[in-house]
Amino acid sequence: MPNLNTLELQYKEMLQRLRKTKELTLAERSFGEPSLSFKQLEDLSHFDAAWAGIRLDSSMLRDSLRLTEVSAYWESKSSPDQLHGEFHIPSPVEILGMGPSPAAEAMEDPFHQEFVAQLRPFDTGQRVVPLFRANIRMTQQSPLEIWFEDQKTIGGPPFPYGYIKLDLTFVEYQEALLLTKGLHGWQYLFTDAPLGTADFNVVRERLEHGLQVLPGLFPEDDFSPLQERLEARL
Repeated sequence: MPNLNTLELQYKEMLQRLRKTKELTLAERSFGEPSLSFKQLEDLSHFDAAWAGIRLDSSMLRDSLRLTEVSAYWESKSSPDQLHGEFHIPSPVEILGMGPSPAAEAMEDPFHQEFVAQLRPFDTGQRVVPLFRANIRMTQQSPLEIWFEDQKTIGGPPFPYGYIKLDLTFVEYQEALLLTKGLHGWQYLFTDAPLGTADFNVVRERLEHGLQVLPGLFPEDDFSPLQERLEARL
């Protein structure tokens, strides 16, 4: 196997820690081999002629995951309905090679159609309901925007409901996931979502429970920045 970069080594360690934590069940786990990096795929016109003017973030070219796949689904043995997490990150080739979401064609508003067609998922939930997707928005914006797709009540004009922008870059997302372990709903901590409202009851309760329990399971990690973000959104 080629040498792993720093972030890949951190993900490997995180999966090992999840597996060794007796209070958790690691039901699914994958850790692929390094594949082509974003740096090797920097000429985006090979994927879409309309992307010729788009430039990937410098941190994506330098620091991001290159694995064919890395994923996990875990849950608490004592309270699986309240404490669980998941992530599924494909290779750079797969992320860039995906076509537009079929949801774009269903949009009636032209701006909504264009916006959804620009999104490419790079982290998806396949077990926890509602299913989620974290998307990179392929535009000439720098750094590239990250949009979270989840329950239909999030977001709003001028963007379609069901999408909310994250205050994270692509690599910052991958770094934040290391700390959160994929805790259900962690992405909302990096949005302007009003987590204290009724629309977010389930997400809020899972986050509150998770951020109470995880520090005891992983005492070497500092969860205080996440706890502060949750407090700020209540």
